[in-house]
Amino acid sequence: MTPRQAAFLALTAVAHVALTVWVRRDARRRGVDPSPWDGLTLLTGVVGALGYRRRR
Repeated sequence: MTPRQAAFLALTAVAHVALTVWVRRDARRRGVDPSPWDGLTLLTGVVGALGYRRRR
């Protein structure tokens, strides 16, 4: 793996975790179970966050 690929993977992982934290906090604040959204957002990133945003 090249350093460029490793950096891309690291940034992607950080973005997925950051989006998951945002979704979890927002869901808890709204009184919604965040578990399904956590998994979806962690695995799909922006797709999961957009799905959550649309459903709330």
